[in-house]
Amino acid sequence: MKKTAIALAMASISLPSMAAAQDDYVNYEEAPEKSAAHKAGFRVEGRAFYENITDPEEDIGIIYEFGNGVGAGVEFGADFAVSDTVVLGPYVTYDFSSMENCEDGACLSTPTYWAVGLHAGIVTGSKGMVFAKLGYGEQEVTLEGTFDDPVDGPILLDESESGGGYNFALGYEHGFGGPLYGRVEVGVSESYDIYGFDLQRGFFGLGLGARF
Repeated sequence: MKKTAIALAMASISLPSMAAAQDDYVNYEEAPEKSAAHKAGFRVEGRAFYENITDPEEDIGIIYEFGNGVGAGVEFGADFAVSDTVVLGPYVTYDFSSMENCEDGACLSTPTYWAVGLHAGIVTGSKGMVFAKLGYGEQEVTLEGTFDDPVDGPILLDESESGGGYNFALGYEHGFGGPLYGRVEVGVSESYDIYGFDLQRGFFGLGLGARF
């Protein structure tokens, strides 16, 4: 019964709307123009982003809007040159978000998100690279406050649950000279069966990192 009330609380917080459908070291001066050697190596990146959390119910033509927020995070990766212009390697991301939405005394937030997967890039010049990421991620959701259940009356909420699914992103990287680079990135993820909802996370992010 309490899990049903939690699902009702999430639905009340959301706003339904009608749906529209390497080498260990890289010598940047000597590496040839448009070479994957510029983009290979271990990298560390700080991230800032804007995110929106929804549950698109396409079969009934409704999108549940849970809210949006800003956040920050960190990403670690290790890329290897697999051809003259292509790098490939693993990545791991951990994000913190300010997203919180309150309705009638109950508040929903999405404090953390993490993902692991495979990163691939195509070098577009001595400084540029178009990249994609595909992996698995998990979204944390918390519910706090009081929900007025129509059957059982007021229920105190202090709940946290996580769910996982795919993580996908596309972006562009530009080198600033030496190991430093900047990134712009858009992405989407799906986290399944969190209190009966399949949460979709769309985000736009900026990153600043260094490659070693």
